[in-house]
Amino acid sequence: MASVDQFAADFRAQYPNIETITAMFADLNGVMRGKVLPASSFDKLMGDGILLPASVFGTDATGESVPETGLVWETGDADFPWQAITETLHILPGSEGKNAAVMIQMMDHDNTPHKIDPRGALMRVIDRLNAQGLFPVIAPELEFYLINPKLDTAGMGQIAATALTGKPQPMGQVYGLDSYDEFAPVIDHIKSACADIAVGADAAISEYGKSQFEINLMHRDDPIRAADEAIMLKRITRIVARHHGHDVTFMGKPFSDDTGSGFHLHASLLDADGHNVMAEAKGASPDSHENLRHAAAGMGRYLDQSMAVFAPNANAWRRIQPGHYAPIDRSWGHNNRTVSFRIPHGDAKARRLEHRCASADANPYLSIALILAAMAEGMEQKLTPPPITMGNAYDQPDREGLPNSWGEANTRFAESAFAKKWLGEDMVRVYAATKEYERLQFESLVTPTEWTWYR
Repeated sequence: MASVDQFAADFRAQYPNIETITAMFADLNGVMRGKVLPASSFDKLMGDGILLPASVFGTDATGESVPETGLVWETGDADFPWQAITETLHILPGSEGKNAAVMIQMMDHDNTPHKIDPRGALMRVIDRLNAQGLFPVIAPELEFYLINPKLDTAGMGQIAATALTGKPQPMGQVYGLDSYDEFAPVIDHIKSACADIAVGADAAISEYGKSQFEINLMHRDDPIRAADEAIMLKRITRIVARHHGHDVTFMGKPFSDDTGSGFHLHASLLDADGHNVMAEAKGASPDSHENLRHAAAGMGRYLDQSMAVFAPNANAWRRIQPGHYAPIDRSWGHNNRTVSFRIPHGDAKARRLEHRCASADANPYLSIALILAAMAEGMEQKLTPPPITMGNAYDQPDREGLPNSWGEANTRFAESAFAKKWLGEDMVRVYAATKEYERLQFESLVTPTEWTWYR
């Protein structure tokens, strides 16, 4: 493998006209943040890295620093070293080779991943799974809406207009080819831009909502790379959409009369020899292997303690409604999209579980970490799942013990021994403090609806 210096030199040789390089990362909210540096800083960034304060992980979704995290005044807003993730270096779409970007990761002063860096948290989970002889293969799926860059006169989002009619699509057409074709230049551009930087964007479909789409990422046996690709896909999607005169939202429930957007994760577990440890015997039912059953039970057992990450804001909780393909309970089943934990139809060698609970704006690193940790806990404790769901899971929800609100979910997460065990106490403390601060600020706002209804 080439050294970092050689990798950087080869990249500069391929793109000699670079003017800027963006050092970027996803904060705890999944919001992209970073620093745009001149080309003269390229070699230093790729080698020594840069310095940024840890308090960037103690901000809410609006960018407000949260004093309760203990990352600002108590530390003097101290800087920490950040390293470039070399394999994520790429040219930004539409920049004609002039603007590069690379993801960065916060390290501690001993050069280990910092305890409150979400990528580092996922790395530690993967290390623990590997030590147990488990090697995950995962594939994220992300849903999103193409929207008008401008809000309407009431301050609400608007669905993007098609180039064909100049108007928004009148209805959603799931898997509709005409619906896809109306925005094909945008979606195809997103996929080609992903291919240019080795982000494994696979299938793309028109989803249930008007101007709603889903892009699937390829299965990776490197979960860290898979999570990085999910982050880069979200960034590329926004850049490309704006190039075409649109914008994009990954909000969990951007429109009250349309379906929400989810972050779905397909996850299988292999042993050291590459064998799927959840694959059933030939001719057996797909839900028959004890490891798969235990893993599904683990997903359900720790769902209540993970919802603060899976539904990270007020809007994400609006997504959790019956009949909108947003699972609301501990149900599981084979080839059934109404359940929370789905066994996709397919060959036993590729047997996996699809976790369907997270909102599209959840932090991918933390979501993946908690899903894989729950699977491992279920297998280790030999947990028993509920009876498999046949038919419509929305007609028979099993929500006993699950949080019913954002605030309750934050409390469960803050007190969770499971989350502390796998993510670390510092990560849990900072994340919970940040999201609870954001919740309280949000709930203190007086809305136009209140004036309409109650004046």
